[in-house]
Amino acid sequence: MKLHILSPHPDVLTMGFVFVTDSGKTLVIDGGLDDIVGCAPEYEGYLFKELQRITGKGRPYVDAWIFTHIHSDHVGEFCRMVENFNSEFGVRNFYFNFPSEDFAERHFNCIDKSWYRRFRDAYNRFFYDDMAFARHVPVCIGDRFELDGIEAEFLRVPNENIIPNPVNNTSIVFRLTAAGQTWLFLGDLGVEGGNELAAMYGDRLKCDICQMAHHGQAGVDESVYTLAAPDFCIFTAPKWCWENLGRGGPGTGPFRCGETLAMPAVARARRTVVFMEGTREFNLPLQY
Repeated sequence: MKLHILSPHPDVLTMGFVFVTDSGKTLVIDGGLDDIVGCAPEYEGYLFKELQRITGKGRPYVDAWIFTHIHSDHVGEFCRMVENFNSEFGVRNFYFNFPSEDFAERHFNCIDKSWYRRFRDAYNRFFYDDMAFARHVPVCIGDRFELDGIEAEFLRVPNENIIPNPVNNTSIVFRLTAAGQTWLFLGDLGVEGGNELAAMYGDRLKCDICQMAHHGQAGVDESVYTLAAPDFCIFTAPKWCWENLGRGGPGTGPFRCGETLAMPAVARARRTVVFMEGTREFNLPLQY
């Protein structure tokens, strides 16, 4: 089994994971580039081309695609794939749970509202059905699926009573078991959603590998990582975020990867992986 963690360049904000089983089944998690980069000519068709490369097929096929939440650096490339290559790829099953359109209209900012609509329209266009998004059955807490040795379980879905940080806190949370290791995916979950998650599961959040919330900075509170106690910490952080780059240079910005890294549960991890180097491929299980 192989894992590809996607990034076209060390300075690009994105989160994308592609698991490929020994028999060639494919699971994609998010995969989006942020809106500015995704529209740049040099990155046109990035995810589509990566899926062609990874699958070895001119018409790539995804067996399962999970979306954590609606931000462009998570869903942007799916939208662009549909808009530009809709007849040239396939997806068997989609797994997501976005908040209601009413919640989005009341609490999202203008950019995030536009991405909600853009994803809705892309999803409808993918199925050639204007009601496909409305008819989508969202994942629920406790839902599971199995894909050729990968087991997925959904632990959290949006809680529309949580208003602060409204888009990030709609991130779904799920656990994967692959090649004998457990993965906890937090998306961009914020403090409030993380506190809810910790109260729901306690030390049942224990995992081998944790995708650090919000790229590893300004995400969930320390309590979540204490309960998860991961051996591997995966930071999908671009170079400027990891270096806390601000107007005064490195160390002068608002980004908090360093604070996350200093948390005891994170500092104790046996390996920290930071995606500043572009796309990387791993054989699973991950090795220390």
